[in-house]
Amino acid sequence: MGVEPEVARGRMWQSGTLPRAGAMALLLGAMLLFLSWLSPDRAPPTDVDRYLRRGEVAGAEALRADLVRLSPQGTDSGPAVQHLIALGFNCVAPMLPNGSWSCLHRRPAEGRVLRSFEARVRLDRGSTAEITTRIWDEPIR
Repeated sequence: MGVEPEVARGRMWQSGTLPRAGAMALLLGAMLLFLSWLSPDRAPPTDVDRYLRRGEVAGAEALRADLVRLSPQGTDSGPAVQHLIALGFNCVAPMLPNGSWSCLHRRPAEGRVLRSFEARVRLDRGSTAEITTRIWDEPIR
């Protein structure tokens, strides 16, 4: 009865395999990061973008039509103002019941241009009397 010699167990992987696998993972991660940087933004267009795509005049009229639909003449101006705030407008409330809500939204456009939206909801004794909107571009200095 002989004693069997102990078999020397080698490493599970060859030397250098783990460093090469780590380098390959870093390389793949860097390539994915670069490709994600190159790909365009696929964010869905916002409601403000939809108004902008119609042009300055048609976009302003479409915004006005939506606001008139929400707050027709002689009714509460709240739904129209809430819609403007949800779109990202900054609104200033009137001090008197016969004042007007003044709402403004600005965003940068291509070519060092600032695109501005303005909406005014004029009130008569607390009810909507008139809604005006406009869109214009101004250069950034």
